[in-house]
Amino acid sequence: MTGRDTASAVNPLADYLRPNLDLVFVGINPGTKSAATCHHYAGPGNHFWPLLFESGLIAEPLTFHEDARILEWNIGLTNMVARPSPSITDLSLAEMRAGAVTLREKLERHRPRIACFNGKRIYEIFAGHQCEFGLQEQSLSQTDVFVMPSTSARTAAYQRADKLKFFQALAHVVRREQQVAS
Repeated sequence: MTGRDTASAVNPLADYLRPNLDLVFVGINPGTKSAATCHHYAGPGNHFWPLLFESGLIAEPLTFHEDARILEWNIGLTNMVARPSPSITDLSLAEMRAGAVTLREKLERHRPRIACFNGKRIYEIFAGHQCEFGLQEQSLSQTDVFVMPSTSARTAAYQRADKLKFFQALAHVVRREQQVAS
C-alpha cells in the first residue's frame, strides 16, 4: 500500500464543513469509487453533481474532482460513516448508529441552517424513527432537516427527473432560509 492508499483506508474523504453554512449534505458513507478518488459522490452515474447545478443550488456545473469548491456556495459535505463500502448493506447497524452520534456532534458544532440527508434510510437511523421525504417537522437545535432519495445510480425507485424535483424543493427551502437570515 502506498501512503495515499493507507490514508484512504483510514480517512478517505475530507469533510467540507465550517460554521453557519446554508446547507450540509449528509451521505451514508463513501462508496468505493469515492474512496479510491478521495472525492465525494464520485460513483459512476451518481446524480449528485449534475442535480446540484440543475436545481440552482450552485451557479456552475461541478464534478466530483472539484468537490472542495462546494464551500464557495456556502454548502458543505459530510458522511455519517467514514468507512468506505460498496453499499449501505455492507455497514452494520451498530456502525451506522455510532456514525450517527459523531454526525450529530458535527452538526451541533457547525450549526448549518439545513442538513440534507441524501437517503431516507440514513436519516431514519440517525433520528431513530420513520420519516417521509422533504422538510422534517423535527429540527436539530437550529438546523432544519431535509430528506431526499439517495442520488446513487443504484436507487432504481427514483429516476433522475424524480430526484431533480427533490433538489428543486431543497433549493426553495435554502432560498427561503437565506431570506429569513438576511
